[in-house]
Amino acid sequence: MDFTKDVVVPAALSEILSRIFSFLFDNLATRPAPGARDAHRRRLEQLLGNIGSMVEEAEGRHITNHQLLSHLKSLTAGMYRGRFALEVTDLDDANAAADDPDDADNDSTDAAAGKRSFALCSSFSNKAKRSRVARLILSAGAGGRNAAAGGDGTERLAAVVEELEGLTRDYMREFIMLVQGYPRKVHRPVTTTLYMDRCVFGRHVEKERIVDFLLHRAPPNRAPFLSALAVVGAKKVGKTTLVKHACDDERVRGHFAAIEWFETPAVVRAGGAPEQTVWESGGPEYLAGVRRILAEPRFAVAGAERSLLVFEDAWPMDESEWAALAASPTSAAFAGGGSKLLFTCRDGDVARIGTAEPVVLETLRQEEYWYYFKAFAFGGADPRDHPRVAAVAREISGHLERTFLDARVLGTLLRANFDARFWKKVLAAIVRCERRPMHVGVLLELLPVRGRLQSYGYCRSPPKFTVQDVLSAGAGGGGGGGESEEGFTVHLCRETLYMDHWYSITFKNGDVAGAAPPIL
Repeated sequence: MDFTKDVVVPAALSEILSRIFSFLFDNLATRPAPGARDAHRRRLEQLLGNIGSMVEEAEGRHITNHQLLSHLKSLTAGMYRGRFALEVTDLDDANAAADDPDDADNDSTDAAAGKRSFALCSSFSNKAKRSRVARLILSAGAGGRNAAAGGDGTERLAAVVEELEGLTRDYMREFIMLVQGYPRKVHRPVTTTLYMDRCVFGRHVEKERIVDFLLHRAPPNRAPFLSALAVVGAKKVGKTTLVKHACDDERVRGHFAAIEWFETPAVVRAGGAPEQTVWESGGPEYLAGVRRILAEPRFAVAGAERSLLVFEDAWPMDESEWAALAASPTSAAFAGGGSKLLFTCRDGDVARIGTAEPVVLETLRQEEYWYYFKAFAFGGADPRDHPRVAAVAREISGHLERTFLDARVLGTLLRANFDARFWKKVLAAIVRCERRPMHVGVLLELLPVRGRLQSYGYCRSPPKFTVQDVLSAGAGGGGGGGESEEGFTVHLCRETLYMDHWYSITFKNGDVAGAAPPIL
């Protein structure tokens, strides 16, 4: 027997033929048929309409079942991915139709290009733009990797259609029936993307979990007496904002007679020695401060009204000492009327002190974050009417760290100067920025002010100047038009939930080391 002739050669030929047929099959199978793109688009629009109705109906109900809430979260994420894919396809079409190499920075043709029929545009002439935007589409999941490879958007749309059909195929009817068994929420003022301060964007399921914990009545006279929940997440991910929204819910406001907030400095001062001025994170002073707050007469007196105490940025606490506190008579008196504790923290160790599964906040998905960001950057304008600016905005959104405050501040800055060249300067500043928070570094580079940074944060009185004032009139150009001879404050955005404060940046008059030249 000739081993090479009888075994090796047939095996090699079989492998070669297998690879050839596989290559041909893959190319023939994935080549889009004529009209497939429009068919996928119509199907995606139909699915988005159905899923949008389901999400709206579910978010209008008081749902307490965690499995239903989990499925609602999946539906919401899929809805944003579908909308994002549709919008990216439209903007790619508009950019291709309006592409002019000799006038790359001119946005005067945006409105005309935006008014064209996006559904009928199927040719893409600028591959660089298409690939740049495609990197952002559907970044979380296998669908994104497949869609990004699509040549003209057909595979992108097909991948999203397949995903959304899978989401709705098995559970759609049962989901609607189960949702309709829960009571409707009381109608409240409009909470659209134009009123971001009044809606909990991207955190509906997490908010419902917190509300369900706060309204749930713990078994009486059973240790541990303290009923606590931890909300865990990275810095600037929106922990405090989420808890504020939960506390603003009409069910929670009607359930608790008092809702009080305690920041870390106040807690450690309450637990430290009278003359103590330095505290170490994770030290015993924080737990001692919590113990002292719970022992206050307004909370520890038998028959006291139901209270909700919120501790922001809680420090780690010794678990054995916490267990002793939770089993103490003081805690029994505090919890006797159904009072609750909420802790926001970055450390997962704090979550172990809770009596319920912690609520863990992840950063928003790119598709969701884009919708939050563009609400501030474009206001009531449609990005499809300004495709060049929208392409830059997409890149800006992709470079941000997906924090809510960055989106609000930088979106407001962009809307103040609706020009593609300025937006590109903002993008370049974001790419170079190494300072955190990012919006502060970008503002220091781009705002045409003469002065050095003094502070930034929330203030109770409205500043005299807005970003629009500074950009259009150069209000801070010489530093002499401020609120005083020492400095001036620029209003960046407003916080209207649970407090009425302005987020502002204050400059002190004087020379700036390394200040960027004015941009106007």
